[in-house]
Amino acid sequence: MMRNFIFIGIVVAGFLVSCGQKKSDRIAATEQVMPDSVYNSVYANRFTIKYFNKYKEIQVVHPWDSTAAPISIVLSSDSLFLKDHPQAIKLPIRRWISVASTQICYANELDALSTLVGIAEPEYVSNEYVQDGLNNGSIRNIGTAYSPDMEVVLSLNPDMMMVSPFKDDYYGPLREAGIKVVTNSSYLENTPLGRVEWLVYFSAFFNKEKEALEKVDQLAAKYEQVKLEATKASSRPSVFSGKIFQGIWYAPAAQSYKANFFKDAGVEYIFKDKDGVGSLTYDFETVYEAAGNCDYWSLLVNYPGEYSYAALSKEDARYEDFNAYKNRSIIYSNTSTSKYYEEGLLRPDLILSDMVKLFHPELLQGYEPVFYKKLTKE
Repeated sequence: MMRNFIFIGIVVAGFLVSCGQKKSDRIAATEQVMPDSVYNSVYANRFTIKYFNKYKEIQVVHPWDSTAAPISIVLSSDSLFLKDHPQAIKLPIRRWISVASTQICYANELDALSTLVGIAEPEYVSNEYVQDGLNNGSIRNIGTAYSPDMEVVLSLNPDMMMVSPFKDDYYGPLREAGIKVVTNSSYLENTPLGRVEWLVYFSAFFNKEKEALEKVDQLAAKYEQVKLEATKASSRPSVFSGKIFQGIWYAPAAQSYKANFFKDAGVEYIFKDKDGVGSLTYDFETVYEAAGNCDYWSLLVNYPGEYSYAALSKEDARYEDFNAYKNRSIIYSNTSTSKYYEEGLLRPDLILSDMVKLFHPELLQGYEPVFYKKLTKE
């Protein structure tokens, strides 16, 4: 899909971007960092990148108020510009801290892990390079995402600290201490390829936009190919998702990340008419009335060991009343072992392939699911 680079004012001859410009020309424009050019994302809805002669500015949509002014992040490698703009971040990043495992996924894809010096909650990260760094001391554990160890963070002297947005600002004291905290809102994107495109956002901190653009285009092409394959299915089985948690059943809304996978996999999601990009909240009875006769049940679990029907029933015996339970038609991803959150972010084509294969066994002959499996253990 074509990306838009919009140029304002005087532009160097030979790099003017038009609607019909080839991808190679678009990338060349990015590499040259043309004055007053803008990268407009294709799949993502929450960031743009503006390029100027001596700096680039990333604008991130406010995570909780789309009518508010966007968050501005200014990046530059020009020493004079940096001297005049102390809040700007020096490029390329040589030392940074990650607060979410998804950022490790982006860094790994762009060969930028060698610059990582700190990470929050490393127990949720299985990346071998990161674990080796934690063991040899080149990467430090900064504590939790909600309450990072300020002393450790300051001792690492990072060029930036990349965080996920929280409604409560846990990072005010760090900002006041001079730490440049930047927001990565990728998880707020409600489409699989929207989250993939945040690779471009991440790449801007390392001057690796060319590599990121190429990877996004490749991943999008793979995803679209699997999506096309799903249209060949002989039927559209029904599916529901989620479980009870503290008395509430959280189910994906119709335009949510998970529901978009269902749509592209060629299945009928039971709550496809319930608009929203987040989660729906129901009691057990409401979900059972809607989904009791569904063909499939899709689950994300974090379970030590091998998940089973017995383990599911032990959580709530009423689960046994669903036809999908009775017919042994549950698909699941055990995130304690599947690397769904670490690697699935940038491999939505594989997540979609898993679903297509499990919902439509006649398709994708020879394919072995990677993240999702059919629940078989009794």
